[in-house]
Amino acid sequence: MALAVGAAPVVLVAVGALLGLNGATLVALSALGALAGTVATLTVLLRPLAHDAVDARLRTQDAVAQCEALRLTVVLRDRFDAAAAAEESEAGVLRLLVRAATELVPDADVALLLSLPNEPRIAWSVRMVGGDLVPAVPVAGRPGCVALASGRTSTIGSSHELGACEHLRARDEHGVDLDPFDVSATCLPLPLGDRTLGVLCVSGAPGELVDVDQISVLEHLTRTAGRRLDAVRRRRGPAVPGPTDAVTGLPTEVALRSRAGELTRSHQQYCLAVLQIDGAAEFRATHSPDTFNDAIRLVADTTNTTLRPDDVVVRIDDDRIAAVLANCSTVQGAAALERVRESLVLALTVAGVAHFTCSAGLVDGARTTSVDDTIRLADAAAHAALLQGGNRVVVADASIA
Repeated sequence: MALAVGAAPVVLVAVGALLGLNGATLVALSALGALAGTVATLTVLLRPLAHDAVDARLRTQDAVAQCEALRLTVVLRDRFDAAAAAEESEAGVLRLLVRAATELVPDADVALLLSLPNEPRIAWSVRMVGGDLVPAVPVAGRPGCVALASGRTSTIGSSHELGACEHLRARDEHGVDLDPFDVSATCLPLPLGDRTLGVLCVSGAPGELVDVDQISVLEHLTRTAGRRLDAVRRRRGPAVPGPTDAVTGLPTEVALRSRAGELTRSHQQYCLAVLQIDGAAEFRATHSPDTFNDAIRLVADTTNTTLRPDDVVVRIDDDRIAAVLANCSTVQGAAALERVRESLVLALTVAGVAHFTCSAGLVDGARTTSVDDTIRLADAAAHAALLQGGNRVVVADASIA
């Protein structure tokens, strides 16, 4: 390098002499050559230092960004913990969970997938749209989920992977697979006491999984939400007016009329369902009162856990359970009641209760002008189901009046 610095002015002077330049010009050329050599030397020496300085600056910026992301994460956790502790409704807790997850991973698709009782299969999907939860919709085909079955967080880089969750495949309303598509997903179980209510599913482009730190926060959110849901269920009486049935713990017809009237006055879509044990009179005659109470309690519990958290389930008399399903079409309501009926079959296998079946009638609240008429039509549809052989769901159409 020193040779290069010394050679530059010599070369310039030699070239100037050959060109016949005078002494002053040669001196200037010599100085210019020395300056050029010095600049070249400094450039060679300083370039690595400049690169090091840029790298250090970028590392500092990354560290600052990571610290800020960590701070925001801590703030999000604290805000969620405080909001969940103050929330008194199940729907409100679930809303907070989906909103917090969406804020943590804003570029991902976040869904809350609710399961059937005692079965690791997805029954309902709830998503956030415009800052609020949209009404839960049935999931066709009751797909399985690895996280739901195992009770542990599951990460899938591609929905085409062997063992990927069934719910990651697109299906039509009949449960038939549509054209293949590919997503990644992280599924986190949502615990509720000794069971799993469902999973929080965070999906994105293939291979783009949420990072380890985000998974840790999401697990904290689901655990906190689960504890709060459990506390809400333990502490509450019915979240609706009126007395409570001593056998089932459900609200009574007072709550049903209150909820249906509220939805009617606010012009919201709803369906009303009536469920009854097939051949209830014969079942009573051939079994003890305690056995019948066990049976009606099982219908009540299965209906209450299978339907959405904000659906109102009541016992309207000795033989009948009823439910008001807000923001629900008859197609969605019928699918939900089919799941109740199927879940009841599963529950009977482990409950040790004498075998029985259950039928349900469903009516669109918009068909009637009074709550009395709505209950009457739902009851008539349930009776029609019994006449057709029982163990089925019938929707009140024009033939049922």
